[in-house]
Amino acid sequence: MNSMVPLAAMVAAMGFSPSGVSATAQVYDQDSKVLAEARFDGSADTFTLVGRVAGDQPYLEYHYVRVDGSLQTGTHRGVPEAGTPVRFAHHFGAGRTVTFRVCVSGEHGFNPCSGTDAGENWTVAIA
Repeated sequence: MNSMVPLAAMVAAMGFSPSGVSATAQVYDQDSKVLAEARFDGSADTFTLVGRVAGDQPYLEYHYVRVDGSLQTGTHRGVPEAGTPVRFAHHFGAGRTVTFRVCVSGEHGFNPCSGTDAGENWTVAIA
C-alpha cells in the first residue's frame, strides 16, 4: 500500500503555508510592446498597476474565492500617465488563490487584455 502524503499536507504539517506567491500580468500591443502591467504581491496582499504608454488608462480585474465559497470580484483603475504606479491593498485569506488580468482602455484592433473575458489566461497568485 502506498502511503504517500500530498505535498501540501506535508508542507502544512511542517508549519509552512503556500501563502505569498506573487505574480505579474502584462498586456502587449501588436508589436510586443508592453502597454500595462499589474503585479500581485502575495506577501503584502497588494496589487500594483502601471501603464507603460501614455494615453490609455490601465485597469485590472480580479477574482477571489472566499473561504465560504463565495466569489469576490473587482476592478482597479490606474492613471493614464505612463510609468505612474498605483497600489491597491487587500485582506485576502492566507493561502487563497487570486486570479487577475490587466487591460488598457480605448479602441484597439486587438484584445487589450492579458486574459480573455471567459477567464482564459488569467494570471494566478496566492495571497
